[in-house]
Amino acid sequence: MKRPEEIETLVKEAFSPTSGEFRPCAFFDNRLDCIRVIARDCSVYEERVNDRLTVLIDNYADRPGRKKYVGFTVKGARHFCQEHGIPLGTSVTMTQLLDAVLASSPEPVVMFFVDLIARPLVEEEKIQAVEIPALAA
Repeated sequence: MKRPEEIETLVKEAFSPTSGEFRPCAFFDNRLDCIRVIARDCSVYEERVNDRLTVLIDNYADRPGRKKYVGFTVKGARHFCQEHGIPLGTSVTMTQLLDAVLASSPEPVVMFFVDLIARPLVEEEKIQAVEIPALAA
């Protein structure tokens, strides 16, 4: 059994301010088969751009100094990657991913989204790539 001092140290480490610090990221959500790009940890609502894209909007963006758009998702990610020759089981750059989004949906609303929201977001937050896992055997 651990001594009280050891337990206290473990609790302090687990709840230290740096232990669970949020960092902007991109990740593959296996359960929902989508790529999620999240620049800020905040309360959001999701607004569909089209059948593949959803933008994440800060619920409290009206506060000074807060940006409205804080992330996005690309749905049907595995199929999307296969359609565009992006190999599964590798790291995909945000540039490659967003170029493929534009190639698959060249309509004005998608061009607006990619050029004015998605690209600036990933550049400002230095989100460079996302890992797309291979299909399980």
